[in-house]
Amino acid sequence: MTKTYIATIRHHSIARARSITVQGDLTAAKKAATAEFGGDQQDYVLYIANSFGEPAAYRKLSAKRWTNY
Repeated sequence: MTKTYIATIRHHSIARARSITVQGDLTAAKKAATAEFGGDQQDYVLYIANSFGEPAAYRKLSAKRWTNY
């Protein structure tokens, strides 16, 4: 089933960050978020929410695995 996810980065030093919208499943959203934001600071957190703004998954850039909500 195709869903809409919004991926962004989060960190206490960032007041506002860009975000991307991904159509597909959560795995596709994780891949797109990593491709888009993977080169940023290693202490930033990749954050993915569903189309309702509810958290779906997150990962610190320095970590190897995602945590699903």
